[in-house]
Amino acid sequence: MFKDVIGQEEIKHWLVHSLQDGRVSHAQLFAGKTGYGSLALALAFAQYVFCTGNKGEDACGVCPACRKMQKFIHPDLHFVFPVVRKAKSPVSDEYINEWRNLLLQGTYFNLEEWYAAMGVEDNAQAAIYTEESANILRKLNFKAFESDYKIMIVWLPEKMNPECSNKLLKIIEEPFDKTLFLMVSEHPEQLLATIQSRLQRITVPPLPQEEIRRQLVEQKGVAEALAVDYAHVAAGDWHRALRLLDESEEQIYNQEKFISLMRLCWARQMLPVNAWVGEMADLGRERQKSFLAHAVRMIRENFIRNFHADALNYMTEREKEFSLRFAPYVNEGNVIPLSEEFERAYNDINRNGNSKIILTDLCIKVMQNIRPH
Repeated sequence: MFKDVIGQEEIKHWLVHSLQDGRVSHAQLFAGKTGYGSLALALAFAQYVFCTGNKGEDACGVCPACRKMQKFIHPDLHFVFPVVRKAKSPVSDEYINEWRNLLLQGTYFNLEEWYAAMGVEDNAQAAIYTEESANILRKLNFKAFESDYKIMIVWLPEKMNPECSNKLLKIIEEPFDKTLFLMVSEHPEQLLATIQSRLQRITVPPLPQEEIRRQLVEQKGVAEALAVDYAHVAAGDWHRALRLLDESEEQIYNQEKFISLMRLCWARQMLPVNAWVGEMADLGRERQKSFLAHAVRMIRENFIRNFHADALNYMTEREKEFSLRFAPYVNEGNVIPLSEEFERAYNDINRNGNSKIILTDLCIKVMQNIRPH
């Protein structure tokens, strides 16, 4: 329901009145991080559309349709999301139970948590495969079971391979009657331009810091001072705020590996660097990408730290502790090349490059930039 979506009141109001006024676009794009509430908004809107009770500015929450939506089992609601190939025809239905279980835990999560919910191997790469388009077409050919509408929610459509994208384009161009496509994308720029042009875009902005602070205090019982700090570090992302409450082993590991890399590269210790590369190369690609994304953020945060602009810094206490001494070494002369090298390594890993070669090259470039001759 909309009441369960944190903030985003303007978007909620617009969605409600678009249905009330009969101006609902058949294909909509919720563009923004899942932590901002993009998926939560799409699900709440679907429930509002299906609701058969006395609904005003929100679904009633008690009618049969609402009760089914609360378990994500409404027969006219369909999901498409990235999956790993474990069969000849990999489609979302193979993981629908895992998907519903994750949604029941909360609608603010990221791709890493979806990988964990699927229980896939570290090196697996999730995608929306060509076979999914035929599955979509089959489902939309059915008549609606209980509602006037059929709704297809596509999470992370940027993960669609080109063949699936092209086939889906035809479905969007020639929509089925009373069918809604709700796409939830964190990187809409990666969608085909032809698909983007046919979607009504709803940009979901970061949540206000005050809203996150209030939710941390009221929902999670966090002390006021700590809630203010966490709300600032979360930078508008409720999912990140939740992770700050219970700092994960992965977050701690990423920071420790970043610290060791910076120290080894400063000392130009190649043999220990090789050992560091070996350990990182043994991790799965998603863990490697998680570390590299963390490193890009740390380069940015440590550079900003030099300007003593606390309002612009988003670091945890653990990260601030190392930053006290490290920040001066990230300066105007090396912040751009350092950021570019970590981003390049991320993109190369994402393209299934050889991780040992990529990470070794990265370490050499960091050595050259962190302490230039």
